[in-house]
Amino acid sequence: SGCSTSILDRRVAEGVIEYALSFPDYDPNGIMAGMLPERTVLAFAKEKQVAELSAGMGVFRTTMVIDGQAKGLDYHLSLMSKKMVAHLNPSDMGLFNQDSGKPTILFTEDRDTIAGYPCKRAIAIFDRIDHPENDLWYTDRLAVEQPNWFGPFAEVPGVLLRYDIVQYGMRMRLDAISVQPGTVDPARFSVKPDFDKVQPEVLHHELGEVLGTFAM
Repeated sequence: SGCSTSILDRRVAEGVIEYALSFPDYDPNGIMAGMLPERTVLAFAKEKQVAELSAGMGVFRTTMVIDGQAKGLDYHLSLMSKKMVAHLNPSDMGLFNQDSGKPTILFTEDRDTIAGYPCKRAIAIFDRIDHPENDLWYTDRLAVEQPNWFGPFAEVPGVLLRYDIVQYGMRMRLDAISVQPGTVDPARFSVKPDFDKVQPEVLHHELGEVLGTFAM
């Protein structure tokens, strides 16, 4: 029991989280069902994170490089031969979070263990009728500073391990299945050099076009 207590009390400074993805509102027989992603990964080191997602058998890829200290996010989109990246400041986040708006976050006393880490439960309540309440399970055992500052759940004081997010009309559910502590290559937190720099509005439009196809 002493070892178990020690492990639970330890905060992980660097590592990689793997999430299983599902789409609760999506017709499994939909024309694009086979192209939807099943996994995504989030690497973290102190105030930095990088979230990577691939869909359509690798045709569509996104990489978000997040700097919590500088409050900046470099959003990469790769679609076949097209590669673009936009740098987002806090004032740009509303454009990318407009599907969720600013929910009210209620904190509860509920507890659970997800991917081996103790989690607390919060509830996101939206002012839109088509947005049901969203359970947010988060842990304080991963040492990421202000991990959610860029999204609709900025108030949540821990790394989210189970939650839903709605973007471009699609609800995506993320459920952490593993957390692998360990040193993360600093190069993963760098902006990719072979991507064309575009304005946030341009990237937002391109993402809407692509993800609108998946939402068919």
